[in-house]
Amino acid sequence: MTNGPGWWVTRGAALVGAAGTGLAWRARHVVPYRPRLERIDVPVPFGHAGLVGMRLAFVTDMHMSPFFSQANLRDAVALLDGEPFDLALLGGDYASETVRYIDRGMPVLDDFVAWARVGAFGVLGNHDEQLGSDKVIAAFDAHGIPLLRNEARPVAFGGDALWVVGIDDALANHHDPATAFRGVPPGAASLVLWHEPDWAQEAAECGAFLQLSGHTHGGQIRLPGKGALALPPGGRRYEMGRYSIGAMTLYVSRGVGTYRPPARFRCPPEVTLITLVAPTTAMG
Repeated sequence: MTNGPGWWVTRGAALVGAAGTGLAWRARHVVPYRPRLERIDVPVPFGHAGLVGMRLAFVTDMHMSPFFSQANLRDAVALLDGEPFDLALLGGDYASETVRYIDRGMPVLDDFVAWARVGAFGVLGNHDEQLGSDKVIAAFDAHGIPLLRNEARPVAFGGDALWVVGIDDALANHHDPATAFRGVPPGAASLVLWHEPDWAQEAAECGAFLQLSGHTHGGQIRLPGKGALALPPGGRRYEMGRYSIGAMTLYVSRGVGTYRPPARFRCPPEVTLITLVAPTTAMG
């Protein structure tokens, strides 16, 4: 029996449908749980050679929820186990849907913070504000992890100091860079933690040499030739990866969790390891 030309059309449609189903299943059940360790080098400002060699571990956008468990977070953070680092940094959005899920993530953050040689800091994200920042703050206080809310703290290293400046959530209109930088000495080396990346120009104008942000998740779903299918307010100018804002480096992490839909396509989750290097040896 000879198959007619319509057979090829039917079979082709079936194959395309099967491939689409497979990709959708992978985007929902595989890619969100295959985190990567991204490494970047960032030059320190001139005059701060003592900070060269300092390593910063950055974890953001956990979004603890029924779709992202303690075990999933542990798998992501475990990528930093065995990677000596000095400072543990957290970029906000610790829970999704309800703040009660944050308790599942705190034991993993305890381990993450314990690996840091000189300290840890975090900031709040927009979901933390929406779900109840008082409960998030209470959880962090109970575990001894400082959350910076428009304030700066110095971290001694190599005979110098790195000032960590935490700026509160911009979508909640709680951000105040001027207040956050008020205690930072002129000429100091300052790093900004700010959940949303799109206000990076303000941090650069305050003199920061590095801003670490999350919020965008890299778009979660990125289509060939198009890029991110959708991006949130506050994360539409700087989607993911590294940018130069004047003399400041902005790095936007894809984050470790997801938010509606709980899927990723061509955009795996990440944890980030930043090494501070001399200006003449900076690498991307």
